[in-house]
Amino acid sequence: MHPRLSRAITAKYRFRRYSRSYPRMFAFEKVTLSKMFDSIKQKEIFHIGSTSVPGLGGKRVIDVIVVVPKDSVPLAKKLLAKGGFVYHHTLRKKRSFHFKYYVDAQTSPRLVHLHLTYFGSGELDKALAFRDYLRAHPKEKKRYEKVKREASKKYSSDGKKYVAHKLSAVEDLMKKAMKWYKADITQKTP
Repeated sequence: MHPRLSRAITAKYRFRRYSRSYPRMFAFEKVTLSKMFDSIKQKEIFHIGSTSVPGLGGKRVIDVIVVVPKDSVPLAKKLLAKGGFVYHHTLRKKRSFHFKYYVDAQTSPRLVHLHLTYFGSGELDKALAFRDYLRAHPKEKKRYEKVKREASKKYSSDGKKYVAHKLSAVEDLMKKAMKWYKADITQKTP
């Protein structure tokens, strides 16, 4: 393993300031994933997670959610494995989590977390609601960033404890985000 990649993985749970390079990093991953999923005609690819919220610091991991038809999920998983992604786990039988850590052509570490789901699962709405709520509510974004900083400070070498530390804040924000998101959709629907 490349030493820079090894250091990036070891430091994965350390808090980093937001970088303007995140949208470009996502754009690169989106192009790569679009090519990888070329045989699946109906698909959507979105940037989610902290790196998708301007000004929000975090782990410097690009989170992506890919949505495909339900009957294409097995093929999508095979394509991900062929493309170097490692399957980690499945949530509520609706969203599977995969990761890929590599160095790019300039030997810069790339840490990608990919969430695979299917149309109609509700998982895309949750991911976009959370992202868009933080984008639209600066005070909530600051509150979440504070929790992320605390988690990183206490548990930078223990991913499970890092996630557990954030859990109640994430659950609270998700409730607010879904209520806001549903109200926003209702207002836009004639």
